Amino acid sequence: MKKQILAIKYTMAFLFSTFFVAQPVFSAVITFATPTPKVGTLYDFVVAVLSIVIKIGIPVVVLLLIWTGYLFVTAQGDPTQLKTAKKALLGSVIGATILLCAVLIATIIKATIGELGG
Repeated sequence: MKKQILAIKYTMAFLFSTFFVAQPVFSAVITFATPTPKVGTLYDFVVAVLSIVIKIGIPVVVLLLIWTGYLFVTAQGDPTQLKTAKKALLGSVIGATILLCAVLIATIIKATIGELGG
């Protein structure tokens, strides 16, 4: 029981520290100040959509990673439960990667279009 509590504590500490480290990266690209951003260009529209997706996606990814940690702790060596936990971890990591790459791709596209346009 103490190992489970310790594992949950370390998982929570890691996830919360990761969230606070990643937050400045997103705030440099997407502003959260205006509740209804004005859309003038395609890039502004993409940024507005990504802003909403990130606001919803980051807490969902954190909850999924916490749930995955719980699955690993409760598996206790059972191969079928470990397989389920590994699939959940893979899905959570893929989702987080897609969420992070969406901002990167939007920034790259903006820079490329800016260079082409002059």
